[in-house]
Amino acid sequence: MLFAAQWQRAPCNSQLRVKLTLHGAGTALPACGMSDRQPPNKSSAHGNTASFRCETGPETLFDRVRFKMAGARRLKFYSAQFRRRLVEEGVPMEELQQFDPEHWDLIAADVRTDTGKFINSTWVCSADQRRWRVVIGFKDTIERVTGLEKDAPTPDAVTSGTLYKKVAKVNGELMDAEA
Repeated sequence: MLFAAQWQRAPCNSQLRVKLTLHGAGTALPACGMSDRQPPNKSSAHGNTASFRCETGPETLFDRVRFKMAGARRLKFYSAQFRRRLVEEGVPMEELQQFDPEHWDLIAADVRTDTGKFINSTWVCSADQRRWRVVIGFKDTIERVTGLEKDAPTPDAVTSGTLYKKVAKVNGELMDAEA
């Protein structure tokens, strides 16, 4: 029997789907092995990245994030289109731009798997009588905003293994160099 593969771009995201058709039987099979869930290692503009959660560490990574994000500052948006979309959704823009790590809770960080350095951090804050999850990237740029009452997917986090040890070591060394 022969199989034919047809590549399809899924609506509203950049993931590719494969539709396999079994020739001879006329039966279409579902996209084998494809999941909507993000894998622990994902690809970004920075290469492969991995997510780490504050409660599972490594501690040196989150010490480094807190050190680099210390002090109140005004956050920016990565594009005007993103900003307009958030305004249309009723997101309290002005309040979310006023970042203060003393009043926001650090919950996660994404790191480059090749360097072990963080590329963005995820924080929770209160604004407009709601709790918000805000992802802050390079140069104090807001990359994502999600109201916490929504079911936002939380990426799988690395909790042990070689990458965990590498990230702990790299960020420990970076903190030692700052001292």
